[in-house]
Amino acid sequence: MRYAQIDGNGICFADSYLSGEVNANDMIPLDENVISPLGKKYCNGEWQEVEQLQQIQLENDTEMIMQAITDLELENIEAQQQRQALTQQITNLELMMLQGGK
Repeated sequence: MRYAQIDGNGICFADSYLSGEVNANDMIPLDENVISPLGKKYCNGEWQEVEQLQQIQLENDTEMIMQAITDLELENIEAQQQRQALTQQITNLELMMLQGGK
């Protein structure tokens, strides 16, 4: 049997052939001759085109997340460099103290 699996918004994200019947709210039975509804919204028993705005929003969200990850990685590198510099300063001060302040 062929099924379309939908997410919480009713958008089809999988078109699958299963070995048996499935009874689940997120699994919509499909006829063999139906064109794949991937990316379409299931509403009141019909497949509807999804506005491109939703796809653009998803891409924007992904881009923002990737930028945030990159920013955090850069901050982590800068913090690590600062820790290394402080460690070097402390080592230099300890050496000076051991040498009698010279």
